[in-house]
Amino acid sequence: MEHRFYISSRNGYTNMLEQYRKLHEQIGYARFLPNHDECKGVVYDIKPKYGKGTIQIYTLLGNIMLLIFDFVFFEDIETAFDLTGDYFEIEYCIDGCMYIQGEKAGTACFGPNNLSISMSQDMRGTVKRCAHQKYQGVSIIASKSAISTYFGSTGIGLWKDTIEKLGDQLRSEYYLGMNTPPEIAAVFLKIFNCRLPAKSRTLFYESKVMETLSMIVSNEVMKHEKYELTALTPYELQKIKEIPQILLEQPFELPSILLLSKKLVINPKKLTKGFKLVYGDTIFSYHRKFSLYLASSMLLETEKSINEIAYEIGYSSPSNFCAAFKKQYGITPLKYRESSLLRNTK
Repeated sequence: MEHRFYISSRNGYTNMLEQYRKLHEQIGYARFLPNHDECKGVVYDIKPKYGKGTIQIYTLLGNIMLLIFDFVFFEDIETAFDLTGDYFEIEYCIDGCMYIQGEKAGTACFGPNNLSISMSQDMRGTVKRCAHQKYQGVSIIASKSAISTYFGSTGIGLWKDTIEKLGDQLRSEYYLGMNTPPEIAAVFLKIFNCRLPAKSRTLFYESKVMETLSMIVSNEVMKHEKYELTALTPYELQKIKEIPQILLEQPFELPSILLLSKKLVINPKKLTKGFKLVYGDTIFSYHRKFSLYLASSMLLETEKSINEIAYEIGYSSPSNFCAAFKKQYGITPLKYRESSLLRNTK
């Protein structure tokens, strides 16, 4: 049996939020968090007839809605949507998957480390969550006018000059789900694993929404910066894309820029600028972030000890690994694993 729902923003953003509220009340029992008048937080415990798990919802500055998903449904859940240009959403998948179909964009399986951005174009389609398929993720839903609050002194113009000017093909790719850079993935993991007191949690979430938007814009700016070395040849582009794997294969003896340059037969200056153009970060900063992202996956998906995981990604000292992991994700590796196990037993 399949359960179907419908969400439309044709009658305004506030009306759409009411539709979401009714949907969540149908599939879950609401329990308000402590001090919910201040933090505007509610948790929906999925009703046994539908599945198990939770949907946490926080109302942030500008009436932006932050949702944290951690559930398994026992039957297929399909939500059809009809969203106007004022609708805006970012969703990040931590684990599990769902299927996204857009009238213009096509169909895709949206899975771990995928980022979806719904922008100003009118959209129609469906999102399908399959029976017995767990899903963990974070979603940010807003009206287009509300996100200007989160750009501070820079102003919404930066967003309009980058993301809003993307062509239809890139918009579709963003919507169906793109691989997420480690630094953006880290922000979503911090949101998902946040254990701050209820009164301060909303402020933390608002800061992370601002951070997420700034990083998305920065990545797009980096892709279009007019470096004098922007025009990479197909050979150079191919070789630059080999660098992350080369570094993973020898984590305790990372090659210098000069050695990488000789190995790949690319000028050192073009190598470093070309890498930053492709990945939006320096070579070794990207490697550190990506290694810690791999560690986060191993903590969830394997039974390897923290010492083994630390060594595998290039840390001879477990304490140094723990410090680096906490700096990136805001939680120790042990607590990260324990919190995941605790959620999966609920």
